[in-house]
Amino acid sequence: MDELEIEKKQGISWDYLADIPAKRKEIGDKYQFNGWGLGAVQFSYLAKAVIEELGPEKGEALIKKAVEEYGRARGRRIAEVVKGLGKPLSLKNFLIYADMDTQSFKSRADIVDNDLEIKWGKCDHWDTALEFGVGDYWKFSCKYLDDAIQEGYNPETKVIKETRHDTGKNHCVLRYVTRDSNKTSVA
Repeated sequence: MDELEIEKKQGISWDYLADIPAKRKEIGDKYQFNGWGLGAVQFSYLAKAVIEELGPEKGEALIKKAVEEYGRARGRRIAEVVKGLGKPLSLKNFLIYADMDTQSFKSRADIVDNDLEIKWGKCDHWDTALEFGVGDYWKFSCKYLDDAIQEGYNPETKVIKETRHDTGKNHCVLRYVTRDSNKTSVA
């Protein structure tokens, strides 16, 4: 009797389930996605449904509104932590107290004209959404989120973005502009 037949005829028992830990250990994470990647897929399917229901223009407007609201809330939350510790809302403190585990990404940081520029290569969000066939909908998060987070955290910090969706490259670039003299070219 195969497992499906056992479950249908005998149901589930602890003896029947006992070999799961050993089998999970044997296969490791081969069939798993991390939580961030699956969150991106969930967002992407939601965005897909909104676009299909409302059409591209109204759908993107609604998605933009939701992503920006979410981003500003995250930024405000990080700001509350930083201010609660008696620290200024600097970019340095944003990077120290940010709420996102960056192990799902591979990045390289550079200083460009006294701005912090981060080049994001590997991205579990993007990779997982692509694997599920909904990468075109993940782009809405990338397009609107980072600016909104900074708006909620410290609106004086400007973000210049080049996303892989717009450039076709295998990476995204985020440049955080804090220096007043550099902001005139960003506005």
